[in-house]
Amino acid sequence: MNAQSNHPIRTSTTDTTDPQFLGPEAGQQAEGKAGGKAGGETQSGSELDANGSELHRYFSIARGALISVRSNGVTVCRQVDDDWRVLSRKKVDVPLVQWVVNKKSSLGALARWQLEVDELPSLKELMAWNEDGICETPTGHRVEPDGTGPDGVPSWLRALRLI
Repeated sequence: MNAQSNHPIRTSTTDTTDPQFLGPEAGQQAEGKAGGKAGGETQSGSELDANGSELHRYFSIARGALISVRSNGVTVCRQVDDDWRVLSRKKVDVPLVQWVVNKKSSLGALARWQLEVDELPSLKELMAWNEDGICETPTGHRVEPDGTGPDGVPSWLRALRLI
């Protein structure tokens, strides 16, 4: 697990406010009901540094993305060959300590391998795996592109929802 890690976060200046991208983890922010900036905005590296250190990093199967929970109530998301984007911010009326406890308790529902993913494969790697007919899983097993490893973990192509 990446508890108390401080991975560097790079971002682009592209804005994504698509409610499908935001999904349920963004709460009411996808509808514009929360205070502050809308979910899905990107930030410069210095702004993300201002969002505190990383508390947790995990792979979200539902989003096919890497998620980083930051210490000041911001959650950012990164998909393959994309930059980090703000996914959600804690609600103003929720104390930060309670928000952190809630986020930490939700990690218990994740599979161990999801908590161990630090980086996503590149688009180039994914394309090569697709062409070769052999793909890796996040746990390092070699399987068919639409397969699962002996540990039940899907191939990267499946985990990222590309096939």
